[in-house]
Amino acid sequence: MMKSIDVISKTTKPVTKADWLKLLKQLNLASEELLIVYTDLKSFDYVIGGAQTIIEAIYEVAGYHTTIIMPAHSINQTCPTFFDESLPKKWKSTIYKHTPAFDSEVSPILAGDVSETFARNRNVCRSEHPIASYLASGRKADWFMANHQLQSMFGENSPLQKLYAQDAKILCLGVDYTQLTALHLAEYLANCRTKTTHEAVILENGKRALVEFEDLALDSSQFNELGAAYEKITNVQKYSVGGGSCFLLDYRSLIDFATDYLKLN
Repeated sequence: MMKSIDVISKTTKPVTKADWLKLLKQLNLASEELLIVYTDLKSFDYVIGGAQTIIEAIYEVAGYHTTIIMPAHSINQTCPTFFDESLPKKWKSTIYKHTPAFDSEVSPILAGDVSETFARNRNVCRSEHPIASYLASGRKADWFMANHQLQSMFGENSPLQKLYAQDAKILCLGVDYTQLTALHLAEYLANCRTKTTHEAVILENGKRALVEFEDLALDSSQFNELGAAYEKITNVQKYSVGGGSCFLLDYRSLIDFATDYLKLN
């Protein structure tokens, strides 16, 4: 993560809530009822108030009737397979043995400051997947997050299928297509990936358990190329604030295009 001093040194004018309100109004956010939000604060100049400012601006423009979804992924904490290579190799077996079980209320979120701040809202719920969980607030939030199956991190038995069916929009703030984990749904629909064995630490009958499960060998390496192809046939309006690019995507249209693209590529 970029240190604050680095952000400040590259900033000529700090970004205010007024700047965010203007941007979100340009994106016509007021007309949306279901939003998947991906944000990377590192893409922007210094934002006064940081993540809190962005979340408040989204609600002020979209309205509190809007259902908001954000990623809450937690790979390193509950999936020992994804061993942090910065750690000494001799610790690996100890980490396997002592990694705590996923707990939707306390397990860390590795999707950035905005998701972490959003999760503190008392009205936000989290899906029960130890690796690929999502957060939701608003109408039917519990329904969107319910029944997130272990063997379907980003597939038909995850919140993403419901978001696709309910015609969600994706709000992209300082991110590229490789960061849109919601795009993984297209890999399931395209049937273009092999399956592999994953691991996770969960609670089974109240006890910590390291479990194996089969799911797709996910690969986002084509997503930026896919996104560029999608933009050639779709009018994606992009606006800038604090040096970061922001845009709004139609999720169903994107997934339909991505599914066909992955089948052919």
